[in-house]
Amino acid sequence: MPIKELSPHGLEHEIVSNDIVIIQFYASWCDVCKSFAPVFESAAERFPEIYFGKVNADREPDLAREFEIKAVPSLLVFREKILVFKEAGAPPPPILEDVLRQAKSLDMNDVRQDIGSGA
Repeated sequence: MPIKELSPHGLEHEIVSNDIVIIQFYASWCDVCKSFAPVFESAAERFPEIYFGKVNADREPDLAREFEIKAVPSLLVFREKILVFKEAGAPPPPILEDVLRQAKSLDMNDVRQDIGSGA
């Protein structure tokens, strides 16, 4: 599945419509973002059950502020509409794959319970 460039409305729609969503915040001037692009694209091919999207932080500054993006690239993973992972940087393929496998294996009842208890 190709990685889509997302607007605020598109991002909200994909988070609501998909079980697992990973979003990369990037900037066109960012060399690290450019070198990470093939890694992100390869992961999208290996994990077709996960929705992969990207947001240009320069073009969507309100979204970057909303998600408190301080550096690019930054990755956010949502599972069942809950943000379960957020980190700046460009992880190597094995680390990115591990993050995605962990997101898939989360017990979301436990996550909701932890959120409810303030843990």
